[in-house]
Amino acid sequence: MTEGKPLVLMIKFSVPMLLANVLQLFYNLVDAAVIGRILGPGAFAAVGATASPYWFLFGPVLGISQGFETIFAQRFGAKDSKGLAGAFSTAVLLAAVISVAIAAAGVISCKPALRGLNTPPELMDGAALYLGIMIGGLSITFAYNLSAAMLRALGDSKTPLKAMILGTIVNIALDLVLVFPFGITGVAAATLIAQLSALAYGAYHLRRVKEAKPRRRNLSSASARSLLRLGLPLGLRNSVIEVGALTVQAYANAYGAIFIAGVAAGVRMYHLLMIAGGAVEAGCGVFVAQNFGAGRLDRVKLGVATGLKFALGSSAVISVFALAFGRSILSLMLAGEPERIAAILDIAQRHLNALALGLPVLYLLLLYRAALQGIGNSFIPMLSGFVEGITRILMVTLTTPALGVWSVHLSDPAAWVPATALLATAYFIEYRRKVKIADERSSHGKNLT
Repeated sequence: MTEGKPLVLMIKFSVPMLLANVLQLFYNLVDAAVIGRILGPGAFAAVGATASPYWFLFGPVLGISQGFETIFAQRFGAKDSKGLAGAFSTAVLLAAVISVAIAAAGVISCKPALRGLNTPPELMDGAALYLGIMIGGLSITFAYNLSAAMLRALGDSKTPLKAMILGTIVNIALDLVLVFPFGITGVAAATLIAQLSALAYGAYHLRRVKEAKPRRRNLSSASARSLLRLGLPLGLRNSVIEVGALTVQAYANAYGAIFIAGVAAGVRMYHLLMIAGGAVEAGCGVFVAQNFGAGRLDRVKLGVATGLKFALGSSAVISVFALAFGRSILSLMLAGEPERIAAILDIAQRHLNALALGLPVLYLLLLYRAALQGIGNSFIPMLSGFVEGITRILMVTLTTPALGVWSVHLSDPAAWVPATALLATAYFIEYRRKVKIADERSSHGKNLT
């Protein structure tokens, strides 16, 4: 991505990710329909009650993977083959240690955590079972994300798409096969087996990349420091964001199983809203990181400006689509007593509408966060997580007496606004600082990274 028109390069890179997100949406709809239509609204609510606890543990994995991806992309852009090989080998070891530690702690604490979140007693057994299985397989999830991160850092977004296609097919097939004899256990197992299939596909293609062959001799403390310097703050950012989400989940749980199911359905539809969001974030992040590694700050600026247009245009289109057709899509997830389903859908539609109206702000958040990470700043993205988490907590604790259930529906959009303002301001300040440093170093031939 260091040569050529940014718009063409970013679109070429992002289209496979857009398709991957469409597949993710399709899978989520099928997965939700299997649970909601075959196992019923009770099981749907039980699985929905695990969303925030699971993301509290998975969020750090995702953030660390994003940080590692930035390091990979910077070294690839700088044509530092030895550094890239060292970074990948070290990342594999770090991922194994971190994922096992998080999974062990999560499995032990999942049931007490669900109790602490006021999970209704009738949902507890199903929620604890599903959450325990998903957390137990966190190493598979981390490995899959790491392989996809390496491929994207090299500019290959097509192979992760093909891996996603394989995983989606496996997931849907196993959902339908395993749900009848094993219930919630079968649905969770299908997800992990599908991720393992996608991981195997990605690893098979990485074997042709010499830098992506983990070797003991490539391990280095310098690579570990670089990876952790960027990865850990992003992992911490996601954890703090999810502390706010856990607080919101506790307030949602207090409204009972029907409300939990409605919010869970709305959250499932979050993937509809993120069809282009993930592509904006990854496309901008890889473009900025590669060009920053190559010392092309002029292209960094141009790439962010291009990403801004893409973010605002795509978010507006998706928001209108979600507002117009959201309820029709939500209705595909559930079956049962008409009055109960109607009540759940009313709640789900309100939640989805609130998220859709805040979507342009969220896309800007993703854009500027990716740009900052791409130029090596992990502190402000981490700080933005604190802003998001604290805003969510304040939203539900201070406004519930006046707004009631709307404090839950509005907690996410309310959190996105101050975080986006912080990230956008910080990006422009940091970019100018990097330009000044580059000007000072240019006569010495030093690399920005």
